[in-house]
Amino acid sequence: MGNLGNILKERIRAIGAERQVEAAGIVEAATKEIAKYIPREDFEVISFNRGVLKVGVSSSSVSSEINFNKEKIKKEIESVQNIKTIINTVLE
Repeated sequence: MGNLGNILKERIRAIGAERQVEAAGIVEAATKEIAKYIPREDFEVISFNRGVLKVGVSSSSVSSEINFNKEKIKKEIESVQNIKTIINTVLE
């Protein structure tokens, strides 16, 4: 009998939900990382799909701040999630 983590990974793989689980992890990591630079009430990480992270912002100044810190944010998300995907930020 395997450990719980391995069992969950196998079940996720069996139902074909690997991409959705990875995307949810990236959204969570991105939210935490962006919150280091911007107050949480000024942005919302909307989704991650096919290498594109969508972030809703409250103003153009918040958009500028995210763009200014974009490389730091990308590097941190990639290290936390152990992914090799290039993340492009699309501000809505």
